This record gives sequence, structure tokens and C-alpha cells, in this order.
Amino acid sequence: MKPVAVIGCGAFGYALGVLLARTHAELTVNVYDIDACIIEALRTKRRHPYFHTDLLAPKNLIAHETAADCLAEAGTVILAVPAQFMRKTCMSIKEALPAHAVLLNIAKALEQGTNLRMSEVIREVLGKQRVVATLSGGMIAKDAIYGAPVGAEIASEDTKALTRLRHLFLATTVHVETTRDIIGVEYGGAFKNVIAIGAGIIDGLGWGASTKAFFVARSLREIEDLSVALGAKRATFHTASNFWMGDLMTTCFGDSRNRLLGELIGTGCSREEAVA
Repeated sequence: MKPVAVIGCGAFGYALGVLLARTHAELTVNVYDIDACIIEALRTKRRHPYFHTDLLAPKNLIAHETAADCLAEAGTVILAVPAQFMRKTCMSIKEALPAHAVLLNIAKALEQGTNLRMSEVIREVLGKQRVVATLSGGMIAKDAIYGAPVGAEIASEDTKALTRLRHLFLATTVHVETTRDIIGVEYGGAFKNVIAIGAGIIDGLGWGASTKAFFVARSLREIEDLSVALGAKRATFHTASNFWMGDLMTTCFGDSRNRLLGELIGTGCSREEAVA
């Protein structure tokens, strides 16, 4: 099995790396982050300095000081960077990226300024021939890394990539389903953030679960209609989907950052104060 490279070692990127390394003892999981403190801590202490600090990283998870070393011979590259840094990250790894690597994006947002989906940004920088997939679902990093059963959806137009990625997550605690509707999964994942902020505002205002349920239910159809108008397939937005209903339930009713942002705004904080 070719190595997996994780570019971006934040809470969720690191959680996926640990999950895969722990599940597949024969698999090498290489990780890289621009934050040298993260790499140094993983290399010397086998612990992340900021997230999940009580866990020792598996020995087959290897931190690298350069992206080029991390990417060497990788069969799958997990792009675990925030959406606003995706373009810059792709530009920085372009020359070192193995030709036939499958790229798996985990950012759930649109690019600021262009409103491009992440797969569009990746292909615009790295070439339209690149095989790109997106992972989306109602997963919180601490649940995934501690082995809680969670669900996710992987979307790609390339069926071989879907088979490879699903096999990669077999035997993990992430139940993966696949779809070729990457447009729907990426728009749904991005627009879902808006609903979560609205749900948080309702919490901050002190309104009850009935009001929040009403808001979420009405918003569901609006986002679905918008996504379909932009090229998504309506069938993708079914109630049993991990990326859609599962993610909405997690972010709107759980301890997600977007819901918390909305809650702070609902209590009277400015957007700047809430983000800080």
C-alpha cells in the first residue's frame, strides 16, 4: 500500500492521520504542517502540541519538515487545510506532488472572492487531469480520533478513486458511503455552515428547540434548491446521507464551531468578537 500524505495537521487532519495509521499497521502516514512547532512535537514527543495532547501518535505516523518529503511516493494526499489557504497550498506542493496521487479534500467551504468549490480550486491550480475527491460528513475531530463510530461521504467523479478511498477507510470507525455528485457534496457542505450559524443565533437568543428545528427544516429545502440550481443532483440530498443530514445534525445541534459562532452573535457579540 502506497503511503498516505496529510498536508495540514490541524485538529481534523491529524485525527484522520492517526485514525488511518492506527487502523492499518502496514501503512505509512506522512504528515506535514507549516507550523514547525507541530512537526517538532510529533517528531520528538509523538504528541500534537495543541490538539488531542493526551494521545501518542502511532509509530507509523511520521512528521516531515518539508512538504516534498511528506509527499514522496504518496498514493493518496489528504488536503486538510482551511479553504482560504487551499489555493496557496496547492501552488506550494505542485512540483512535489506525485503524478497519479488521488487528492482528498476535507475543507467544507467555498473560496472567498471566487466562490469556487474546493475541487475547482484544486484543479485550477494543479491541472484538470488531477483526480480529486471530497470527504464530508457529521464528524467532529475528537470523536474520530478517539474511535467513536461516525459517518462520512466521499464524492468524486472518478469511480476508481472512490473504490480506493473507500477501501482505505475500511476497518476504521468511519462508515464511508460514496457518490459521484461532488458538486452536491461540496455545495451542501459549504452552505450547511450558514444554517449552523443561524441555529447558533437562535440558541444565543434563548429560543427553544422548536424554533431551531423549524429554522433548520425550512433552511434544508432552500439550500437543497440552491445547490440543485448550481448543478447538484437532488437525489444526493436525502435524509440518510452522512454529508447532508448527518452533518446538519452534528453542526446545528452539537458543539460545532459554526454553531458556537452563531450563539455568540445571538448573545450580542459582534462578528469580530465572536470570531476572536
